[in-house]
Amino acid sequence: MSEGTWIAAGWLLAFAGFNGALFVSYRKRTRSERRFLKEGEGTDVDPVQAAWWLGASWENAPAQQEWYAAEVAVRLLIAAGDAKVDRDGRVTLTHRRSRWRADPVRAALVAGLRRHGSATVFELRTEPRFERFRTVLESRRAPLRERFGRYRVPAVTAAFTVAFCMAIHAMGRRQGVPGLPDQDPGWWTIVWMPVWAVLASLTALWPPESSRPWPRFTRRCRVAVSQALADESAETDFRVSRAVFSPPGRRERRSGAGGRRPPRSPRSRKGPGDVDDGLDGLADMDTYGGGDSGDFGGGD
Repeated sequence: MSEGTWIAAGWLLAFAGFNGALFVSYRKRTRSERRFLKEGEGTDVDPVQAAWWLGASWENAPAQQEWYAAEVAVRLLIAAGDAKVDRDGRVTLTHRRSRWRADPVRAALVAGLRRHGSATVFELRTEPRFERFRTVLESRRAPLRERFGRYRVPAVTAAFTVAFCMAIHAMGRRQGVPGLPDQDPGWWTIVWMPVWAVLASLTALWPPESSRPWPRFTRRCRVAVSQALADESAETDFRVSRAVFSPPGRRERRSGAGGRRPPRSPRSRKGPGDVDDGLDGLADMDTYGGGDSGDFGGGD
């Protein structure tokens, strides 16, 4: 082979070696996570832990969100008949004996509600009296990173460096582009850009930095939550979700003393059918979709 061919081959091998080193780094950094996922294979995912990882009922939501884990824990308690929820999203224990002594999260939830009477999901998440529940809830969080990590950017940088340095090296040695009839070294000033484009396209094999890793585990979590809440009514879902991010009754207090609403303009008025449609739309927001985006190397 000509010297120019050896130069091109050497730089391309350097690019492959850099990506190989990135892959080794990825495997090393995710060793404990892969061990956790492997130990859980063949068993059902706990719905509360699944809710932690999903982050919300819709796809592509940020992972590891406490509010959704707390909401699912409350909905599971209601679905089991151990609690009820009113129109303001306030959860109260029923008189039935709790069956969740073996489940630390729901046992802590029952203990907190029994001690303090009732609460909304927002109060469970924010008030000091429910700190014990939040501590136990945090313990069910899966030890997994929320995002894939920064691997694509270094790979793209390496693609640019290899293509540019390959051209400079070959021109410095007065070597033409391998495979071209005209072996004028000046061709490298043009050829290096297509080479960079090709190498940069290969870096798309690395998932984006903000993408969620472990898609197989994500699918298992969606199945776990969907099955656990399969018998839940849409009304229960809607009532619980009303008081997740704000205290109950805040909207009514903002409207003025006595709970009276100010007059609305004709454009803002809705009939009873419009109001029902709006409630149905809100209730339909909490549905469980299937599948998940792909991940490098199959994820787990």
